[in-house]
Amino acid sequence: MKRTVASIIGLALLTAVHAQVTLEQCHKLARENYPLIKQYALIEQSSEYTLSNLTHSWLPQVNLSAQATYQNETPSFPDKMKAMLSTSGLEMKGLARDQYRVQLDVSQKIFDGGKASSEKALSQAQDLEQKAQTDVDLYALNKRVNDLYFGILLMDDRIEQTSMTLEMLGGNLDKLQSHVRNGVATSADESQLRAEIMAVEQNKTTMQWTRKSYQHMLEILINKSLEGETLVKPHDIEPATLTSNRPELRLIDAKISTIEAREKAIKASVLPVISAFGQAFYGYPGYNTFENMLNHKWSLNAMVGVRATWSLSSLYDRKNNLNRLTTQHQQAELQRDVFLLNNSLETSRENDEIARLREIVKSDATIVDLRRDVRLAEESKLRNGVIDIHRLVERITDENTAAQSQIIHNIELLKTIYDLKNTVNQ
Repeated sequence: MKRTVASIIGLALLTAVHAQVTLEQCHKLARENYPLIKQYALIEQSSEYTLSNLTHSWLPQVNLSAQATYQNETPSFPDKMKAMLSTSGLEMKGLARDQYRVQLDVSQKIFDGGKASSEKALSQAQDLEQKAQTDVDLYALNKRVNDLYFGILLMDDRIEQTSMTLEMLGGNLDKLQSHVRNGVATSADESQLRAEIMAVEQNKTTMQWTRKSYQHMLEILINKSLEGETLVKPHDIEPATLTSNRPELRLIDAKISTIEAREKAIKASVLPVISAFGQAFYGYPGYNTFENMLNHKWSLNAMVGVRATWSLSSLYDRKNNLNRLTTQHQQAELQRDVFLLNNSLETSRENDEIARLREIVKSDATIVDLRRDVRLAEESKLRNGVIDIHRLVERITDENTAAQSQIIHNIELLKTIYDLKNTVNQ
């Protein structure tokens, strides 16, 4: 029997734990569900293709070509020389006007001045910048989740307080009906109290629909049903440090890294490229021109060597391009300064708001206790047959308003603390 009871209790506790959802879990689920999360995989794939292409640039470059041409003039011997050669039995036809060639060119890069490595570094820097931008875009989800999460907590507490007020009004209605039956109170008093109950019920219905709307939006954001789930109220612990750790700062760092990689690529672009090459073709005419003048036969020809190329035109814009990147570097640093200033202002505002709310929360409990004492005094009068429904309703409304304000201030304090955590990413 004891084991059965223990099992039931354990299962109940397990269910209770399972039915709880935390703010951090909602942040994680929202991030995983958001379509932009797929951007990371796309960036990785694009990076792999780019780096693979850069690696291929060091492989031998092979070109196969074929051509057929017809010329109106070709090299030939003068007529007198032809006559002299013909007396020796040599008929010098000259090169034919129709010429053909099937050619294979092979080139192997030996030195590229650091172009491939600088392009690889640039590609990696651009990938990191794109990921940093995605981090910034996804980080914005936290604020949206916070707004909905604390909105639901606020509605839950307000609905609970409203239910307590309705119980209070219902208890007083029972007492009042007893007095009406005994002729101490009038039916008008009962109608007034019933109208107040209906008004409070309307407010509760509005709150319930507002909560349902918040929950539905949060469910869409995190792709998880919250039906039957309890949102855990976070602790009101302020961040340990106000030093900003926002992803926007890492994005600015990534932009600067990209700019520096571009600078290296520009400097590498003005260096010469040295490569070994080989060329072979089958056709007519070949390299032996005199032989081709005697007979018009196709032949196999080959050549190997070393080639150096230097694009001097890249020097034209080098200085302007480097100056432009220097300006972009300064702009990125300026963006960092502006962001840190705005972030500091927002941190200061939220910090002051937390201090203000803590002061207000301290007095809220006292105000609620005082309003409760006044309301209890009015209820005591009702029990003793002193009927002033209008005054009793006012006292109940005052207590409910004070309690609702206390709830709002408590949730506002929690939300502001987590807004501050979001502002500094701590």
